[in-house]
Amino acid sequence: MYRLTRLVTLADSGRLSALADEMRALATAHSAYRQLVAPTLAGSHFGGELLAHFAFDDAVQRSDFDAALAPLFAAPAVASVDGVAYQSGPGGRSEPGLANGVYRVLLLSVDEDTDPALVERFEAETRMMPHYIPAIRGWQLSRADEATGARRWTHVWEQEYADVGGLMGPYMMHPYHWARIDRWFDPECPDRIVDARLCHSFCAMEASVL
Repeated sequence: MYRLTRLVTLADSGRLSALADEMRALATAHSAYRQLVAPTLAGSHFGGELLAHFAFDDAVQRSDFDAALAPLFAAPAVASVDGVAYQSGPGGRSEPGLANGVYRVLLLSVDEDTDPALVERFEAETRMMPHYIPAIRGWQLSRADEATGARRWTHVWEQEYADVGGLMGPYMMHPYHWARIDRWFDPECPDRIVDARLCHSFCAMEASVL
């Protein structure tokens, strides 16, 4: 599965609805078999005003669609875009019946000189989060093939929840998060390998996209 995620920050918020409609129409024209384009919810951090996620059968479809998006993002109404193109990582879980929930994405950048074994350990511990946090109803951790925006994004960590409370409560406040995951991000911890600049974005979804 070939995926594309874009977090769009607008210079003109009055264009949000029209831009979202244009992105959806392009996705349909380019045979995206899953798509989500929605305003971000309060609490997003460097997450843009629009969160857009698309899935394609092959890399060519994804690349052609990405090229078609470029003129939209070059318009004066768009201030900046962060995002990744990627293939679904190993493992993961989806709940096809999940409806009217919340989709959350975290774009992060692991330091370039990090030992590959350490990166794999970070990934393994991240993938264990759903084992301890049942509020995570769907999830996927993937490495980026291509990145755009403020950093050379290396990973995309996606989750789905029944509601925003599952994200802001059981996920953010869980002891496993504090004890095992936060240290990879904490600049005062010797285990830190992740750049402090993150994109944490979430939006409402009608149906699961993972």
